Amino acid sequence: MDSAFFRFLGPELAHALLGARFDSAFCPAPGFWTLPFSPPVRKTPDSDSPDCRFLLLRIHAQRGALFLSPVKPANPAIPPAKAMWLRKRLRGRAVTGSAVDWRHRRLALELSPGEGRFLLLSPDDDPALAADLPAGFGAGDGWDTAQAALADPEAPRSLRRALEREDPEDRDRFLALFLQGVSRGFFMAESLPGAAPLPWPASRESRRFATALEAAQAYGENAYFAGLAPPDDTAKKAEARRAKRSAHLDADQRRLDELVRQHRFGEAIAANLSGLDPKEKCPGLELDHPELGPMVIPLDPSLTILQNMERFFRKAAKGRRGLAHVARLRQEVAAGGPAPGRAGQTEPAGRAGKDGQIGRAGRSGQPAGGGRQREKGGRSAKGAAPALNRYRTSDGFLVLRGKNGAANQRLLSELSSPFDYWFHAKDCPGAHVILKRDSPGQPVPERSLEEAAVLAALASGQAGEARAAVLCTQVREVRTIKGAPLGQVRLDSSATLSVSVDPALEERLRFP
Repeated sequence: MDSAFFRFLGPELAHALLGARFDSAFCPAPGFWTLPFSPPVRKTPDSDSPDCRFLLLRIHAQRGALFLSPVKPANPAIPPAKAMWLRKRLRGRAVTGSAVDWRHRRLALELSPGEGRFLLLSPDDDPALAADLPAGFGAGDGWDTAQAALADPEAPRSLRRALEREDPEDRDRFLALFLQGVSRGFFMAESLPGAAPLPWPASRESRRFATALEAAQAYGENAYFAGLAPPDDTAKKAEARRAKRSAHLDADQRRLDELVRQHRFGEAIAANLSGLDPKEKCPGLELDHPELGPMVIPLDPSLTILQNMERFFRKAAKGRRGLAHVARLRQEVAAGGPAPGRAGQTEPAGRAGKDGQIGRAGRSGQPAGGGRQREKGGRSAKGAAPALNRYRTSDGFLVLRGKNGAANQRLLSELSSPFDYWFHAKDCPGAHVILKRDSPGQPVPERSLEEAAVLAALASGQAGEARAAVLCTQVREVRTIKGAPLGQVRLDSSATLSVSVDPALEERLRFP
């Protein structure tokens, strides 16, 4: 977030938050902060966008962000100590004033009485409470002439570039309007993904916003939520699984090759059996192989020579059978085939009732678990990977589908963001399906929504139908029910999609 843009964002944020009261403080991940406040505000009085109840902050030198949002990011089950410390000192305190140090991207919100008079916010550091403003806060905010700004190495580089593009006769006026907080709008370059907003066009193809708050949200939703989402390392994990599987197959082949080699011991005994006592027991023999010559043959002293010969032939036959199986497995691994233990049918995961609740139950009234290892109380074993099927839509969106109740529960509680899309077959048992998004504002093509709905239908009682009805909503509208079986939820709102059930879609979109 550019400091020249912060010249406008800081005052707009301070004005929007004036009189608001902070309710809590959350830290979804290191460098990410969520500060809920009330009452909610709108970025502009005449805006049709949802009311914002959260002040989101990302700490990052290049991708830092500070913006208002209607979306609350998911939080860890156990908040970090710093979040708890700030929460206790911030809760219930109102914003009564502000100060801006735009050149250092710092906003100070003056709070009602309590520990620390100011809440300091900056994309460069975690939120902090201070009794007084830091020394030099807001100092040196202006230049007398454009020439002085161009000659100052500490002036924002974006401002110096903007001045250089202006006609020399217009530079002083341009700088004066900037320092007075006058702007023709706020712009983000469409051709540069991840580009931060500026108070002037960054390129010929720039998206314009009327206020700094709107530009900050458009930029921040991507910078914050994309940075907060775990990296999609599915392909890397699949490659690691293949490498591990290949190493196991290499070890199996060495062991089986050794078994096959024991055939030569049996051949040597058979070629010399007429000169041996077949019923004799001994620890070993020195015999001539018809083709390989003299060799030392280790024997099991508890078995006769004849029994040892038969044992060598049996082991060699077992080794040849095993090598054929290893060869088949190698072909599967080379072709990117099923990883060990991946195969399995998706169990029924839910039923939509008249009250709008969606539950799931197995036989005999017990929650269906699909054989997943559990601890006492029905909870999933700690550290166990969720039982999921993974897919990529035709537009590249990641789709996750639970295989059992525990996986469905983790999909909602750990693996999804509030703005992801949730799908479930309507009025019949089925699996929970999540379509992942990078940020709340990321559009999803209708084709991807329909493909995710079909994946939900294929793991439900509607799998055999020509068309299926599938519930669709954002994850933030899905509520788990305390004390209910795993995977049972209720919906605050939803839409119903009617889709054609294509059985081939599942294999077409599946990936390891």
